[in-house]
Order: sequence, then structure tokens, then C-alpha cells
Amino acid sequence: MTYQAMLDRARKFERQGRAGEAAAAYAEAAKAMEARGDWTSAVAVRARHARALAAAGQTGEAQRILDAVERAAASMGGEVRAVLDAQAAHVLAAAGRTGEAARRAWAAMTGFASLQDHRRADAAGVHAARLIVRDAGPRKALLPLRELLAQMPPGGDGHRRVAELLAEAERRPDRDHDILVTDPDGAPWGRLAAALAVGAHLAVGNGVAWNALTDDGNDRELLERDWGVTDSASWREQMDRLLDANNSDPAIQMVLDRRGRGTDPRAWRAAIVAWCEERDIGEQTVREVVGLSATILRYESRFRADGLLPPGGLVESVYGYDFGRAVNMARWGLNCGYCDAEEAEKCVLTAGHRAHQVYPSWESFSAGYILGRMLRFDDGEFGEWYERSLTGHRVLAEDPASPWRRMSWG
Repeated sequence: MTYQAMLDRARKFERQGRAGEAAAAYAEAAKAMEARGDWTSAVAVRARHARALAAAGQTGEAQRILDAVERAAASMGGEVRAVLDAQAAHVLAAAGRTGEAARRAWAAMTGFASLQDHRRADAAGVHAARLIVRDAGPRKALLPLRELLAQMPPGGDGHRRVAELLAEAERRPDRDHDILVTDPDGAPWGRLAAALAVGAHLAVGNGVAWNALTDDGNDRELLERDWGVTDSASWREQMDRLLDANNSDPAIQMVLDRRGRGTDPRAWRAAIVAWCEERDIGEQTVREVVGLSATILRYESRFRADGLLPPGGLVESVYGYDFGRAVNMARWGLNCGYCDAEEAEKCVLTAGHRAHQVYPSWESFSAGYILGRMLRFDDGEFGEWYERSLTGHRVLAEDPASPWRRMSWG
């Protein structure tokens, strides 16, 4: 097999997401090059080997190989050095050494630019910009992003994308929550993007990208503390409950289902009582679910006053609360290694599909999501839980960059 055939095979594995097989194919190609004395090519391919290992989760081995390649390339310059810097940035980022990774990506950009290789210089510059934001946060990233942008030739794709990252950092307020964040590398349109947007309430609330399946949060601690999830099995159990809309109190949906459109409160209460009597439900429980209908009326009245519902609008389902959290559960599970990217994406698409079956619009979905959240946490107080949820709704309903403004429902 020729060198080119080996490399084509490795790149094919990379495109298919088969990082471990790609690493093995790059290692085979590098070994053949070393045996023939083609040390310059071997260094570049060993660097790709290290990057593929890092993508496969073998960051320790990737760093060991990278260190060996660095020593072998100590006397080399030009394209080899630029390639090595570019691949090192990926390996270091995967190992959590984000600041070092940003510096190597920046060096790669400079190296490729000196060779007039504008395509690779652009790619390295954009990578450096993303790493800077990840390492420093949007506010502290402003100065280095401006310096980086000044070194990129205007008019190119890389300049445009770094300018977008800078603009995003500049428009974010001095807080890390209740803000719309869009990952330029995430899904911008289509089925996956529309499904991810079903989880946008929590993404906005937590200040993470709504359109990405991964983020840099401490999700393992969150899952164990708030959900009791510690492994793949417990993650799958919670995910299934969310996708089946079985995580919230079933009494809420039962109460909502007893109300026909336009039914007055007295008839609604009577319908609830009749349903309970048919099932020999105790008096105390009957009083509680009838009281729940009064609480829902209070929230709906406030929703209409605050623009969450149109005049005369009602909430017909709270299933959206489970579907919205299911999208984020997929993200958290992937970040923690409790599922792979394929399974996470499948769960997101399922959550989006089921939400689209239940609700007719983004606005009705949002009202259902927020009512479910309020009945669990706010306890009729219209306190911080409500204010943050209302803020999130307004961001998603009004920001021109919001997926709810850019994509039609369903």
C-alpha cells in the first residue's frame, strides 16, 4: 500500500468518527515512512497520529507521542513546524491544557501564513480563537481576540469567523448565565438544530451553546448531585423517563387534560373531581389536585401579563419540561462518557420530535416548559425561578440570533 493510500484510509476513519482506527492507520503510515528514511513526512504523520489518539480519549499516550515528535523535529522548521504546532494544539486541548493549546494554534497560524498557505492559516487562527475563548472566558478573551484578528488578512473566511467570535464575546454581558450562546461549529440549521433548540431554555440559563452537544461544564458532579446519575445505566434510566415525559408529576398533566378549551374554572374543578371519584382517589388527594388547578390559573394569568402567553392563552401540556431537559441530559451524558455521540444525537432528535408532536409553536412549548418548571420549584412565589425563566424566554423569543427566531417550529 502506498503512503497516499495509507493516509487516505486514516482520513476516511477520521471523517467517520472512528478515531482509534484512524490513529492505528496513521501509526502504520508513519512507521513505513520512518523505515524509508522519510523523516520530514513521518514527523507530520506522527503528529496526526497523536491527534487521533487524543480524539479517541487516549490523551496520555497522545502527549507521549507528541513529546517524542517534538524532539525529533527540534531542528526542523517551515511547514513541518507549522503542522506540528497545529496538531499539538488539538492534543493539548484534549488534555485540558487549553492555554498552551491556544498558543500552539496561534503559532501554527503564523507559520502557515509565512508560507502563504492561507487555507491552513485560517483554520489554525479560528482554532486559536476558540481555544482563547474557552480558556479565558468571553470577557478576558476580548484583547487577545482583537490581537489575533489584527494578524489575519481581512476578507478571508478565517478573518470573518474570528470576527464573529469577537462580536459574540463583546455582546455577552458580564455574567455566565441567562445569555444566548451559539457555537459557530455547532448545528446551525436542520433537524438536529431544531431539536437542540428544544433544550435552549437550560442552555441559555447555564450560559452554554444551545447548538452544541458538548460543553466545558462539570457535568459529572451535576448529574450525581441533582439526578443520582453515576454511570451509563443510571443515565439511560433518567433519559428514558424524560423522553417518555415521566419525570414530572403526572398529576399536573392529568389536571390539564380535564380542561377543555374555554372551560370555566368551576366546570374544570368538577371534571377533576369526577375523574378522581371514578378511580376511588382519597379526599386529601382530590383537594390537592383541585388546588393545583387554581395554581395553574394563577401562573397562566401571570404568563399572559408577562407575554409568555397571548391574551386568553392556556397551557395544554407540561411535557415540554421533560423534553427540554432530555436534550440537556443527552449533552451531559456525552460530556461524562455515559453515552457516545451517536446515542446522544438520537436522544436529542427524539426529544425534538416528541415536542413537535405535542406543541404547535415555540411560544406554546416555552409556556409549557416554564409551567412545568414553576410547579416543581417556584411554589407559587413568582420568585427567582420565575424571573430567570422569564428572562430566558424573552432572550429566545426576541434575540435576532435566537434559533426560535431563525427556525420555524417543527
